[in-house]
Amino acid sequence: MKTLIISSLAVLFCFTVSAQEKNVETESTSVDELITFIVEHYSIEKDSTKTKNIVFLIETYSDNFNVEDSVILKQAFRLLSKRLNDTDKISFVAYSNFNGLMLSQVAATDLKKILYAVEHPKTSISEFKKDGITLAYELIQTNYVEGSENTVIMIRMPGRKSEVVETEVNLKYDSTKKKGNAVILTAISLLPELISVIKE
Repeated sequence: MKTLIISSLAVLFCFTVSAQEKNVETESTSVDELITFIVEHYSIEKDSTKTKNIVFLIETYSDNFNVEDSVILKQAFRLLSKRLNDTDKISFVAYSNFNGLMLSQVAATDLKKILYAVEHPKTSISEFKKDGITLAYELIQTNYVEGSENTVIMIRMPGRKSEVVETEVNLKYDSTKKKGNAVILTAISLLPELISVIKE
């Protein structure tokens, strides 16, 4: 796990360095601060002179976002769509619990597609990838628009845990004990940050 974290950070660093050569900006915010982030970074007065090409790199922790996160994401993207033009493009890439392209290069004002991807993050992905962070930077470089604001915005979900999965396991005892007893085990996936802390 430690190797995976170090590898992901190295990939992020390499792509950030190469992206800077193409004038790709990288931003990061938590989901709780997303609306404030949009208010501070995107003006009410639409700037028609410089188009925007934005890839949102969204952290996933289960098949769908919980109700609170879903509401925040939907409100944030509704707000963003009012501040951007039809010529501005946005994409969604999922990373962490599952990785893949959720939404590719749609007009920032196409709320129907944007909200569908937020409501159905996992089913919006046609092909799952090994690394969402790499995918986001490959996407922004492939769709790079000269003279536009090309940005990758990472949306973190701090403190969220993977879904709790309950599994029934039959325990096998030696012949002196009862057979067939069942125990319900709860498997909770720890966040990569917690695992690295525990190992150290």
